[in-house]
Amino acid sequence: MRSRLDPTGLTSFLYGVPYYPEHWESELRAGDPALLAGAGFNVVRMAEFAWDLMEAEEGGYDFSLFDETIAAMAARGLQTILCTPTAAPPRWLSAAYPEILRIDEKGVPQVHGSRQHASHFSPVFREHSRAITTAMATHFKDNPHVIGWQTDNEFHCHFAQDHCVDAQRDFREFLRGKYGNDIARLNAAWGTRFWSQTYQDFSEIETPKNNRPTHGNPSQVLDYHRFLSFGATRFQREQIEILRSANPRWWITHNGCFPSIDFRGPFTGDLDFLSYDSYPFFDYDPETRRYSHAFNLDYVRGYSGNFVVMEQQSGPGGQSDYLHDTPEPGEMRRMAYTGIARGADGILFFRERSCRFGAEAYWCGILDHDNVPRRRYHEAAQLGAELRSVGSAIMGSHVVCDIGIAGADFDSHYGHLPLSHGLPTPRQAAEGIHTFFHKKKHAVGIVHPEDDLSGLGVYILPHIAQFKPEWVSALEAFVAKGGTLIIGARTAAKDVNNHVIPETLPGCLRALAGITVEEFGKQNAPEKRPLVMACGDARIRTTLWYERLQAVDAQTEVIATWHTRHLAASPAITVRPHGRGRTVYVGSYFNDDLLEAVYGWLSRNGHLPTGHAYPATVEVVQRRRADGGHVTFLIHHGGEPVTVSIEGKDLISGKMNDTLRLEQNDVAVVVDDRA
Repeated sequence: MRSRLDPTGLTSFLYGVPYYPEHWESELRAGDPALLAGAGFNVVRMAEFAWDLMEAEEGGYDFSLFDETIAAMAARGLQTILCTPTAAPPRWLSAAYPEILRIDEKGVPQVHGSRQHASHFSPVFREHSRAITTAMATHFKDNPHVIGWQTDNEFHCHFAQDHCVDAQRDFREFLRGKYGNDIARLNAAWGTRFWSQTYQDFSEIETPKNNRPTHGNPSQVLDYHRFLSFGATRFQREQIEILRSANPRWWITHNGCFPSIDFRGPFTGDLDFLSYDSYPFFDYDPETRRYSHAFNLDYVRGYSGNFVVMEQQSGPGGQSDYLHDTPEPGEMRRMAYTGIARGADGILFFRERSCRFGAEAYWCGILDHDNVPRRRYHEAAQLGAELRSVGSAIMGSHVVCDIGIAGADFDSHYGHLPLSHGLPTPRQAAEGIHTFFHKKKHAVGIVHPEDDLSGLGVYILPHIAQFKPEWVSALEAFVAKGGTLIIGARTAAKDVNNHVIPETLPGCLRALAGITVEEFGKQNAPEKRPLVMACGDARIRTTLWYERLQAVDAQTEVIATWHTRHLAASPAITVRPHGRGRTVYVGSYFNDDLLEAVYGWLSRNGHLPTGHAYPATVEVVQRRRADGGHVTFLIHHGGEPVTVSIEGKDLISGKMNDTLRLEQNDVAVVVDDRA
């Protein structure tokens, strides 16, 4: 299993753009290599949507445009990443083989005219996927300027579900394999005695469809999401095997990350590293955007370590019914540095030039539609010049994190969705906690419960109902060595089959937490029936959930009690020692007031790692190198200039052990002596 601490394995930083030669006339293409090289780019990505050009008719392959383009880019020092083009099958394929079309939960087949309309479960589509991948791999295997591949493009971007005939068949076979061809095991795992759902044979099972007529079986729905991940993984693996056989020196990645794919599982295990498409302006609030951007990057890193941003927002993005804000001067560069600081070993700005037609005609690139280099191009060129030193300084390093939040777990997320009760998903809960500690100037990140917990001072389990007992031993070791474990309400309430556990909550965590949950409830009208905790002098109003706790013995200390209604004087937050550390259990869903109270208790008792001392508008992230040195990123988000002192050398200004003035959207990258 990969770790958040793993580098990508790349030896040099990738800097470039997705490039679409099929969109431009030859006269315009002729000037592009020089223009891209002038921005300091060293790589382009191509061909993810060009299947119709490379195979205009079945079995007739023509790669001449890409041969020509790869050579022209190489002459200017740019290498190429190619893509398997299977996200957008050509019209002849959709027309000749309509059985390849995906079918949604209403029974409606998808149609040609967009993208991602073909089923990963269709044997016909899989055959054609293998054929185009084989043709490309064979043709380009000896081209020294093709350095790697991206599989497909954004699996499950628009929707993940598939209910076609082939998906139905494969779902049954998937379940046969999972349950050892034992229908009794499946019935037990799914709890089919509820609502008379018992199956006599796997052939009777269909893919679940929500609200037809009412709520689906939560265990079946979870297995269906696992099945969708299996389908994407198998589809991708068939391409990867072809590519690796053709040229084992190629590295292979996939860009995303979208729903119903387990990015900590075999899907990512088959890749050399994972890639991410980063569009921070989907958060329309400029005040919260820096925090959501940081969280999303950290969440991706929690899957498998460092990554490449295969698409980084450069201009406004927009499709039929929306158009993002246009990044202000310096924002494009600042967003890129945020990605680099938080684990990106490569950045490709989407895209080279804004397309003049199609559904993404206003998904703008570093060049406008008229091809005139303006501030976004010059900003990219500034970053390109800086990356000559910054890029080499960070390769092989990992991001430093001392407060970890559990996340990036497939089952806990998709187990939550069928029975959410209107409560936040584990990911949503993690984001609120991440933002809180980010604002408190701590090195916070997402760490899967199976991952290496070393280096963390505090680890938080944010309301993860579906929890695996095998995770407990690592948590016990973490606490025994001096760590502080914080457990949020409802954690460990359900098992791997999405059943509520029979043990008293918090189940497998009960001994470590030192409490039992004697009562719980949802707060649907907290303004009408307010519940308040008392923690020292603080009074904290909860808004979503309550739990009345009971200590199991005298070792468990009550640090907050319920203050109102029938819960008055009963335990609400507890702490229990274990070895050199402690476990804190919080009997409610976290909100900022509750986090503030827990934070205050941690601070007063010396249980918090040290935060940074820079101004609140300065985001501080460190990457640790293999030689023990650090690269520290100082990223200024404020509107007014700030002054910061540095120890080490700023790779951008060249200043050493000096005071820097950071303007709006400005960045410093400081290396210590060992770097």
